[in-house]
Amino acid sequence: MELFDLERGGSTGPRAGKICLPSGKVVETPIFMPVATKLSVKTLTPLELEGTGTSVVITNGFLSHLEPGTDVIREMGGMNRFMGWSGGIFSDSGGFQFIRRGFDAKVSDRGVKLRSPFSGAPVFITPEDVVDLHFSHGVDVGMVLDDCPPFGSTEEGILISSRRTIEWARRSAERFHEGDALSLSPLGAESTPMIFAITQGGTFPEIRRKNTEKLVELDLPGYGIGGLSIGEGKEEMFSSLVTSTSCLPVEKPRYFMGVGEPFDLVRSVLAGIDIFDSVFPTRNARHRTVLVPEGKENIRAGRWKGVEDPIYEGCPCYTCRHHSRAYLHHLFKAGEPLGPRLATIHNLRFMQDLVRGLRTRILEGALDETKDPGTIIMDIFNHW
Repeated sequence: MELFDLERGGSTGPRAGKICLPSGKVVETPIFMPVATKLSVKTLTPLELEGTGTSVVITNGFLSHLEPGTDVIREMGGMNRFMGWSGGIFSDSGGFQFIRRGFDAKVSDRGVKLRSPFSGAPVFITPEDVVDLHFSHGVDVGMVLDDCPPFGSTEEGILISSRRTIEWARRSAERFHEGDALSLSPLGAESTPMIFAITQGGTFPEIRRKNTEKLVELDLPGYGIGGLSIGEGKEEMFSSLVTSTSCLPVEKPRYFMGVGEPFDLVRSVLAGIDIFDSVFPTRNARHRTVLVPEGKENIRAGRWKGVEDPIYEGCPCYTCRHHSRAYLHHLFKAGEPLGPRLATIHNLRFMQDLVRGLRTRILEGALDETKDPGTIIMDIFNHW
């Protein structure tokens, strides 16, 4: 089987396919990955996570390098064994930390100096270091180090970051092909990670187009679309997304990084995206918000008190099969940790059923692209 088997679709419009991961796992696209930044999807055990229908998570290679430490992960046999997770693992590079508070990032052409969020100590990391981390952690897919400029950067600043991103991707590709990188893997030569580039360019169409074209020349296994969903308006975001996807090869998987709001996900699938990740469903769950086909609901709302119904009638998740709205309302009002756990289980099952529903309709040729995302979501969950 090819690394990516595009079963239906093309360069534009909705696509469905399968990705054969280096570990041998085959995952179906479109796919949504919960975020396990610190090697855990917050509040859930790996077994509970698997029960939501999740097959792949995304971790953060840079933060994992700091704590528990690359040596620990490697000596434990890689991230899967360390986490007790049997599914696939994507790993981000840490580039997004450039624009996060508290990291005090200072970027140069050589690499980036950041402040550890654990110890406060300065840490310097290069594109080559990131590739080494992905090998050492034994992940399936590793994202290259990119220069993600903050929202509101000038055109000149975006251009500088774009050029740096291209150069860093080139250096990452060179490091990937060096023989000694393979020796770092705890899993041996049979499980070499795939390396994905990340497109940048802000909302400047010409910069983003040229950036994407240069990255495609490197012929890496897949491409992330970065530098979006960081403050720009929705129409700017989707216009920039289309600029990137129009330059990407049809036979490589496309990953829209950091997007997971259901309406945005559906719209992105219609634009030709295969892979998604976001803290949206898990973070909302911890802040008393659950996902339903119509949108979102507040668990602590007074109308939930004493209601015997589940979050959503017909939902097959553990939470809806075993617990009432009244019970969840009580748990959140009482500050019980079980509340966020049950809400997280529901929200992740919702997201996984959404992408599976989209995939089914794409394969059947039944996804009506003329409908708005809200109507498409309702159509999918009418068959829940």
